Amino acid sequence: MRFIRVEWDGEGWVLDPEVYVRVLPELSPRLPDGARSFATDPEHYNFVGSRCVKDLRFETINIRESGGAQIDVELTFGANPWKHEVGLSILYIGVTQFNLDASPIGEGARIWPASRRLGDIQLDELLPTPGGCSHEIKFTGGSITIECSDLRAEWRQKSVDTAELLER
Repeated sequence: MRFIRVEWDGEGWVLDPEVYVRVLPELSPRLPDGARSFATDPEHYNFVGSRCVKDLRFETINIRESGGAQIDVELTFGANPWKHEVGLSILYIGVTQFNLDASPIGEGARIWPASRRLGDIQLDELLPTPGGCSHEIKFTGGSITIECSDLRAEWRQKSVDTAELLER
């Protein structure tokens, strides 16, 4: 991440979105409409807010040809029952790059049947690019980075069909 700090210090996660929040007013006019709306939501980086992405649980990835020589990707995240009332669905439109990095599991790590590979979101960062935007999401066990022309984020009880989001 360019502005946001997400680091493991041996005892816990160090999370600091302060620099990003400070430069976001300069960056936001260059973000596409959907990305701008999502990034500038007043609760996005409010750690106790119900629309803060921190602690959302990764659920699914759906990659599809969407016509017009375009690829769309949908990510869904489940609500953390102690913080969120609903989950989040993000539809990335016109995807040109998708990268998933699942960090190596440490030797001797205890893995249970319910263990989650990517884990929960720590923080995310949206930046303008010449063709739209990039969105990097850091999890406790890896990261996802997507470049796209724009995105549509929707807080929902459950994931929605990609076609349903495109109709809106």
